[in-house]
Amino acid sequence: MPQSLPIHRVLIPLLDHMLTTSISLPLEMIQAGMTYSRLNGTRNTVETKLCSETLGTVKATGGISLCPELTFEDSGTADLVVVPGLWRNPLPVAKKSPAFIQWLKNQYEQGATFCVIGTGVTFMAEAGLLEGQPAATHWYFLDRLKQEYPNVDFKPHHLITRSDRIFCAGSVNSGADLMVHLIGLAMGERVAHKVEQQFSHEIRRPLEQILYTSEQASVHRDETIIQLQEWLQQSYQEDVSLTRMIEITGLTQRTLSRRFREATAMTPIGYVQKLRLNMATELLRTTDLTIREISTQIGYTDPIHFSRLFQKHFHLSPSDFKRSVRGKLFYLNQ
Repeated sequence: MPQSLPIHRVLIPLLDHMLTTSISLPLEMIQAGMTYSRLNGTRNTVETKLCSETLGTVKATGGISLCPELTFEDSGTADLVVVPGLWRNPLPVAKKSPAFIQWLKNQYEQGATFCVIGTGVTFMAEAGLLEGQPAATHWYFLDRLKQEYPNVDFKPHHLITRSDRIFCAGSVNSGADLMVHLIGLAMGERVAHKVEQQFSHEIRRPLEQILYTSEQASVHRDETIIQLQEWLQQSYQEDVSLTRMIEITGLTQRTLSRRFREATAMTPIGYVQKLRLNMATELLRTTDLTIREISTQIGYTDPIHFSRLFQKHFHLSPSDFKRSVRGKLFYLNQ
């Protein structure tokens, strides 16, 4: 997984019958990220431009008309391209959009990263950019797209996939999860958490739980570390000290730390902490357990220590997190 992703220029291609929310939500999240960056004393300026084959009005779903600012020919290069999803069958549109397909190829060759929403994956597949690569898409068109593009490795059980610089999200909601991740890479985790709280706090799951990346099948093949990860995912509430991990793997402390970091880009203790805090967010969202009870359930005997870790990681206390999320859930369920 990349540790950072400079994003200074975002291009949004416009297509007839596109889902407006598949671009409006990412744009609003980027704008929020810039605002929170300024409030934190950091200036993250992102230029966003709408583009299309011509400068004519594009008719999106819901009767919404959108006006591109640039043509594909004059759009220049992007750091990030947000490819929208379509409401109807995307295959006929993809077959009749050679200029757009070529533009996608050019942007990829020039180093752009792609955030592809729902059926927008069709255009990436038509451009040949997903040959032999994983991809997520909307379930409704999955079978048709699998037949049309048999060399694309569609992942029906994953909401988000990544292959090199191409991120695919199966729906607008999972696109919001993906944007939180991309904003974190571009503007820092503190800003990303603020954006998450604003836009998708009550529905979001950690990206690691819903992401399929091509690296999963090729980069991390350390069987000892895989076995340790599986044990940690089952036992993180228990005694998972470094000493216990050394006993399980039979490795020295130095070798364990080195191999675990090479495989996961995290320390063993940091990995355990992330597992525990992610579970804490689920318990805060879905149960009426007290902070002390949650602390004990995820493996921390000291609730004050747990609260400090939670605050450090999410920039929000467990109590504030619970009030924010449970308040929204109560409202949404009425």
